Amino acid sequence: MAREYTFVSLEYLPYSIYEDGVPTGSDIEILQECFRRMDVDVKILLVPWKRALQMAMLGQVDGIFGAVKTPERQEKLYYSDPVRVEQISLFVRNDSKLQFDGNLENLQGHSFGVIRDFSYGPRIDEFLAKASESGRVERVVDTEMNLAKLIKGRFDLLVGDHFSTLHTVSKADLAGQVRSLEPPVAENNIYITFSKKRKLVSFREHFNAALRSIREDGTWERIMQKYVE
Repeated sequence: MAREYTFVSLEYLPYSIYEDGVPTGSDIEILQECFRRMDVDVKILLVPWKRALQMAMLGQVDGIFGAVKTPERQEKLYYSDPVRVEQISLFVRNDSKLQFDGNLENLQGHSFGVIRDFSYGPRIDEFLAKASESGRVERVVDTEMNLAKLIKGRFDLLVGDHFSTLHTVSKADLAGQVRSLEPPVAENNIYITFSKKRKLVSFREHFNAALRSIREDGTWERIMQKYVE
């Protein structure tokens, strides 16, 4: 019997979410189609991001998806070719007077809400690390909790994937209470990673070949378009 591979991530609309106990979303459909073309069985688990990252880094699972590339992660994980691109934006309450001109340094002194152990790309991660030193960063487990705390005034600005945050705002019926600031603060390549401890470098190459094939025949675009609001 062929072995089943296990990959993890967090619940993150519209990329990965449980619906009636079944994992679905654009990232999951892309992964499942790639694995189908590789003729391998895959199990997908959605857990809080910190736990997912720990499981992948320790080799307890075969890999993690929805990940930004960081030096620390590259020590433990092989990275695929980019699966998609995420746009990171800042979100505020509708009644906020805050504006953003593209310079993060002009936001010094304000407070921020983020997902625990999530990377938002090197530029923002560095800025948030400095803000954390003065206690101006609140870390939570998911976007829903982040939005709830933003609305309650626990912090001034939410940092989040633009597409995912808007999906979550819509699902929670918060459209009149939250808005995004322009311009976006980053665009990051998003990857699936494979455990070095489990010696999956050749498996990564097979995945990259399958990913190229779904891009070339239009399957990738068809999957992504299903989740555009």
